[in-house]
Amino acid sequence: MQVHGSSRAAAGSFSSSRCARPAAAPGSRRLTVAAAGGGDRVVCVGEALFDFLANEKGLKREEVKSWPTNILPAYNFLANEKGLKREEVKSWTPYPGGAPANVATALTKLGVPTAFVSALGNDERGEELMALLKEIGVDTSTVQRVDAPTRDIYVERTLDGDRVFAGFGLESHKYCDCALDAEKLPKDILSGADFMVTGTLGLASPKTRAAMKAAAQLVKVGGGKVLVDVNWRPVFWADNGEAKREILEFLNMADIVKISDADLEFLYDMQFVTALLNPCSVADRLPNAPAVLVTAGEEGAAYCCRSTKGEHTGFVPVFKVDVADTTGAGDAFTAGFVYKLLEAGGLDRLLSDPKALKEAVVFAAATGALTCTKPGAIAAQPSLQQVQALFEESKGWYNFWGAEAEASRR
Repeated sequence: MQVHGSSRAAAGSFSSSRCARPAAAPGSRRLTVAAAGGGDRVVCVGEALFDFLANEKGLKREEVKSWPTNILPAYNFLANEKGLKREEVKSWTPYPGGAPANVATALTKLGVPTAFVSALGNDERGEELMALLKEIGVDTSTVQRVDAPTRDIYVERTLDGDRVFAGFGLESHKYCDCALDAEKLPKDILSGADFMVTGTLGLASPKTRAAMKAAAQLVKVGGGKVLVDVNWRPVFWADNGEAKREILEFLNMADIVKISDADLEFLYDMQFVTALLNPCSVADRLPNAPAVLVTAGEEGAAYCCRSTKGEHTGFVPVFKVDVADTTGAGDAFTAGFVYKLLEAGGLDRLLSDPKALKEAVVFAAATGALTCTKPGAIAAQPSLQQVQALFEESKGWYNFWGAEAEASRR
């Protein structure tokens, strides 16, 4: 979720609710943000890696003797080499990331007990990522360590600062995140989780793909829900046709789908304007997912959520803040929404309450916006108090917080 502009927030939204509020389903699972038994409420499954961002001119990559070991590096050189191709960039700065890892740290900072299921290399970068996750408080007992390098991604910058994924230091299949083993999954933790959050980059590896599907099945059999954040990056795949097939098949396991404007165009050849104006046109393509979230960067976010009682849909504009870096904003958005899912008592309860659903998306947007105000995906993630403050402030200028007429359809 990208935001830009001044420090004051945007106003205006539209919202419609086409059903009467139903009662909670009998026997529905009542959840809380904190774990009642001390376990993990959310399990994030997927990759952790380093993004190497082009920065100041200096040594060529092959001439660098050692990389910075500080996982929260200086940021003042972040945008010095805009507009250069990878082979022209003289030096790079490593940033810890990977969407599932970003969501795990963001949720932990919001106070949600979260485990991270991944395969990390037995190398220096793997140790750095493990140290960072532990320092923040993520449960890393579920991480598999493998004898393969931790992934690095090289990210070029356009003249206006947008990112272009340029490739890897090695062949993609040689990295540790391609080696997640289904036989070594933490079955008890997965079957006891309320939510699993995962992406789609791991689907490019047959072994990790099998583990992701097995993990999702364990969560669903245990009564939990699966959120899939679509993340298509052509540098991970040898064939775009295979990528589309595997992603679409995996989405059949999702209860909640978050999808961006770029991913919509790739999967469904759909423009973001159509999706924002009519998010249910996206939900129509995802009949197994009762909740669909569409994000379109600075254009805002929309949602379409359905249950046996009816359908709720709406739009939330971005919070306009002073932007330092948009990396990880979408992952923070996901974390904010999951926080509100838990606070509401689960997906079924949230879908039954149009106001709470709208608040969940606004809260998610606030979490994503605050992540843009500092450089770095993980370092910039806000505390619960910071998000709540911006969320409460928004009630003064988002017009949907007042009384509004709602259409209903039984």
